[in-house]
Amino acid sequence: MSASPLTVQKLFGLFELDADGTVLYSRVEPEAKSDGEQPDLSGRNFYEEVAPFENVEEFRRRVTQFAGGASPADNFNFDCRYADCALPVRVLLARVRERTIQSRTKSVLVHIRKGA
Repeated sequence: MSASPLTVQKLFGLFELDADGTVLYSRVEPEAKSDGEQPDLSGRNFYEEVAPFENVEEFRRRVTQFAGGASPADNFNFDCRYADCALPVRVLLARVRERTIQSRTKSVLVHIRKGA
């Protein structure tokens, strides 16, 4: 599954990721859909199968660092690098915690939208 179901340079939407980067939920924004239909990304690894940009490991480090911290939410600007350009995006992160163990992060919500 090396081909991304999203069009290159348009990875906009909401993604819920577990600790390994597996997509638990996704809601892709209309402009990122290659054929107008909502792609089924559940069960795919976000970093290896979904995110088409070259600096995805840097993005992974940012999300993993957030997941290991204590802050309930965070945001940052990021340049998704591709072979021929860089696409600025705004990334919003929110933590989903276990109901019974509030100190444990169950998953992370990642919202990617157009940047400035």
